[in-house]
Amino acid sequence: MLLVAVVALFAGAAGARPVPAVSPRQPLPMSHKRHIAKDMKCRACHQGVEGEALASFPTLADCMDCHKTPQGHDPAEPEVRAFATSGQDLAWVRLNRLAGHVYFSHAAHVTLASMKCEDCHRDMHTVDRALTEADMHQNMGACVACHRNRHASLDCLACHK
Repeated sequence: MLLVAVVALFAGAAGARPVPAVSPRQPLPMSHKRHIAKDMKCRACHQGVEGEALASFPTLADCMDCHKTPQGHDPAEPEVRAFATSGQDLAWVRLNRLAGHVYFSHAAHVTLASMKCEDCHRDMHTVDRALTEADMHQNMGACVACHRNRHASLDCLACHK
């Protein structure tokens, strides 16, 4: 226990890498709020959470599944089809990054532990834009507290390389 406390003290702030000082520009003005209002689940766009360590970002093909025809009256909505005709691929900027020595598996947390996305990420019901800053601010203390509450492993090597 003493070792866990010492590691937590020194590594607590090292759980997430700092976000760039300048907010990155995402390729499309995507509204999480509007997609959720259409009863879309996080997994519809962020595939891989059930079986992979990392969740994916939506590809242009994923977006075009719905946006090949106009959807609603948002003035930015036609940008999806315009982007599709440009021949470019969507280059979403990943904002949530863990320190290199931390191992996190979405599959373990979503599938095995039956956790919801908002257990770690902020609630996206009110986010009316593509993210330009990290939406999760976990640190070792929060992770250890969650592991304790759920009776999950506290073995250092379960999460640290």
